[in-house]
Formats: sequence, C-alpha cells, structure tokens
Amino acid sequence: MRLQKFKINALLSCTILLFVFHTMGCGGSGGSSLATSVTVSGAVTFDFVPADKVSGLLYTNTSKKPARRVLVEAISDSSVLASTSTNDAGGYSVSVPINTIIKIRVKAQMLKTDSPSWDFQVVDNTNSKALYTMDSAPFDTGGVNISGKDLNASSGWGGTGYTATRAAAPFSILDTVFKAVEKIKSAAPAVTMPQLLINWSINNRPKIGDPSAGEIDTSHYNPTENQIYILGKENVDTDEFDHHVVAHEWGHYFEANFSRSDSLGNDHGPGEKLDPRVAFSEGFSNAFSGMAIEDPNYVDTMGAKQGTIRVYMNLSDINGDPASIGWFSEDSVQYILYALYRSNMGFNPIYDVLVNGQKTASSFTTIYSFISFLKANNPAYLTTIDNLLTAKNITTTAIDEWDSTATEANNGGNANTLPVYNKLIAGAAPFQICVDDKFGIPNKLKNRSFIYFEIASNGNYTIHADVVTVGGVPNIRLTSKGQDVDSANNSTTGPASLTETLTPGIYVGEVYDYRHLSTNHTSITGEVCFNVKLY
Repeated sequence: MRLQKFKINALLSCTILLFVFHTMGCGGSGGSSLATSVTVSGAVTFDFVPADKVSGLLYTNTSKKPARRVLVEAISDSSVLASTSTNDAGGYSVSVPINTIIKIRVKAQMLKTDSPSWDFQVVDNTNSKALYTMDSAPFDTGGVNISGKDLNASSGWGGTGYTATRAAAPFSILDTVFKAVEKIKSAAPAVTMPQLLINWSINNRPKIGDPSAGEIDTSHYNPTENQIYILGKENVDTDEFDHHVVAHEWGHYFEANFSRSDSLGNDHGPGEKLDPRVAFSEGFSNAFSGMAIEDPNYVDTMGAKQGTIRVYMNLSDINGDPASIGWFSEDSVQYILYALYRSNMGFNPIYDVLVNGQKTASSFTTIYSFISFLKANNPAYLTTIDNLLTAKNITTTAIDEWDSTATEANNGGNANTLPVYNKLIAGAAPFQICVDDKFGIPNKLKNRSFIYFEIASNGNYTIHADVVTVGGVPNIRLTSKGQDVDSANNSTTGPASLTETLTPGIYVGEVYDYRHLSTNHTSITGEVCFNVKLY
C-alpha cells in the first residue's frame, strides 16, 4: 500500500523534480530538455539609387530597399548549416546549432524549386561567372535566439565616385527581376522559368570584344547563351540602377523562353524605322519594363558620375517620337502595348497572346500577328485596340497576321515597303520585289522583303530570285513557325535559288541583298530589285 502511494506521489511531483534536477522525465522517456539550436533572424537590404530624366542617378536620394526572395545561408567554415530565402520584406530566419561560430551569407540568387519555380543568378562574367555574395562578420550563436542580424549591401558611392565595393548592384538587378517575375506570376501562378544568368561587372563597358574581359558592347540579352549582360563601367555606362533597362532585357528572356521573337537584333533606337520584327520585339520589351516596374518613365543613365541621360522615353506619351510612327516603329509598338496594359484589358490578355498565338504564328512575329490574335481573343476590346492602332497610323482593317488584304497604307516614306508580305503562288509568273537601305542597315525597314506561301501536297519546291538591278546579290531565307528551313546565300551578283522538299503548310521567308548585311556593306546601294517566283 505505501509503495503504491509513493509511486503516485512521485508522478504527481514529476514536473517539480524535472525543474529542480533536470534528470527525471515524465512518462519514463528519460529525455533531456536542453536546447541544441537557436534561431538567427534579421533583414537584408540594399542601397538603391534612383534616377530622373534630367540629372541621371541621384546618389543623395539613396534609400534602403528590401532584398526580396534572395538566398540566405548560415555558414560554418565551409559547411552550409541552414539556408532559406528572404521574404517580401527582406526578412530571413534560420535555425542553427548553439555555441557555433557562423556567418550569414546572402547570395545574389533567387532560387525556388517547387511550383512556381525559377533560378536567377547575378554573376561576374569577368571572374569565371562567380556568383556575387555578401557575408556578415563571424559571430558565436551562443545559447539564445538572435534577432536583428541585418545585412545591407552598400552602393559603394563615396560622394564623387565609387570608393568601396559596389555590393548593392547585384541585388538592385535582382529586385527588378523580382518585379518582372511577379508580373508573369499574375498571369501564370504556376509558371516554371528556365535558369537565367545575369552577367554584371564593374568592367562591363560599351566595347565589342571579349565578354570575359567586360567587352559586352551594351546591356543585352544573348539568345544563344540564354543569358543577360548588364553594363557596369563607372563614368562610362552603368545600368544596375536603371531598372527599366534591366526589365527590358528580362523581357527579351521572357520572349525567347515563353513566346517567340523573330527579331534580327542589332542596334536600334527611338525614331528609327525598323524591320517590323525588330520593332515588335524592342517595343514589347520597352512596354514590359513599364508594366513590371509600374512606371512609364524609361530612364537610361550614363556618363561622368552617371549623370547623363542616354535614353528617356515616356511609354504612355501618345505623341511619342514623330520621326517614326507605324508598324515599323518600336515607339508605336511600346505605346500600343503599354496603353492596352493600362486599359481595362490589363496584362493577362497580352500574356495569353504572347505565349500562344504569337509563339506559334505562321507569319513573322510583328505587330500584325500580335494584333490579329489579340482581336480574335478579345472582341469586347475591338474599339480600344483600333483607336490605339489609328493613333499610331497602323491599319485597323488587316484581317489576318499577313495583312493579306493589303490594307496597310503607311509606307514610312518609301514606296518599296508595301505590301508588308508578298504572297507566292506555285507556278505563277514571277513578280518584282525591291529592298532598300534608305533607312540604314542591317535591321531597318525594307532591308528585307517578306514572302509567304501555302502548299497543299508534299513535294519539291523552288524559290528563285533573278537580278533586276545591276549588281544585285539576292539571298533567300525560308522559315516555318519561327524555325529555319533553309537558305540560299550568295556573295556575288547573280540569281539565287532555294529548293526544298516540303510538307503541306504555310511557309514564310525573306529576300534581301547580301550587301545590306552589316559586315559586308561598303557603300549605299539604294533600291535593289529582284524577280521572284515559286515553282
């Protein structure tokens, strides 16, 4: 009886005994309540330098912004003890062992492996693609939770120049990427994004040459590598704080990986009359930068103390650049797309066209293909769409992506530019098409003349171009839904022929003069004409 009573009393006093001696466990577990880990938490920020359209970067207005969704690691020696990503306020929290010397490392990387997923890294192209990181000083985790372990990436600005490590630059770039990702997620919440390396270096300058030495020419997206390069040369041209520029290049990444671009690339700018494929791609990326940043004021800085404006555009300005208005103008394209976004239509219909109709278009990707699919998908917005086209002197009555009814009347000041597409019919008599370098080369309006045709049966088909203008050097390129089929490349005067075994479908191509290629153009050729036929 007494033994049984003692057991009951002992159980009743279990909590007290544990508190006093830390040796007895309830329920006979024999466990210990000693803590083996603590939580370390804090916030990650970066110095952001804003810009205006007059003075360039405004270092006196620098503010701290949260570094959102970047990787944070707790490091002991060379071992990663814990990792996480910052939240939308830049906050992080990791659980680490007690009484351990660690440091907090912040990586210039946004990584998410579940849905939605992405992997965006800012690397140094002049240092073997090394990932940029920022470390705290080492500290002892002790035995209690640690809060307020904050890290800030400094701009490195010393008042008249950069005098310290420009740690903020990679995180400023990623902040723009964060905004771009959020915009895409608003239309595709479960999106999977391919890995993207963004190459930035203080050595990156506007010189054509070796990217590993910083000779990147300009901030650009490289479709072959599926990578972005961003300028960073102090007092020459830096773009890490020019967030419209970064978002523009990210727009090209999106276009290449989720939609389609048939752009020729190369130099372009406001007021130029461009190949319509270039005009659409650049106009879209300009417009997307405004959508992602939620700001129509596109500012690109350069020069001494980053105080000169290289480019300023108001994406919502209906007047735009009067030197170039029409289907061949990036200014016109960016205005139309940004205005559609700002209308009741919003972003989703634009996204839907880009990842569906535009991606699989039989024609080249131009404003005509985009508008054709947008109208088909959104009949309630026909008036809105037509009003914007009219404002930019683009036909509203094109019935398809080819403007096959030839309703476009804006020739940009050169009669050779119309019609936009020439339809070939097998066995029909040849007809004359002309190309021109009036507006420059190699990606300007009418450097290349567009052709298309449809075949109903398998067989061998030939596209043939005879020289009409003395000295002409015709070249032919044939594609199908954005993929090259074949080409006939001549470097000397004379006819050109391209023969292919084709299956039923629609094919689109281009005819151009070899001398209009940038590496081979030695003098202005003016108008060059060819007789073209399909048989």
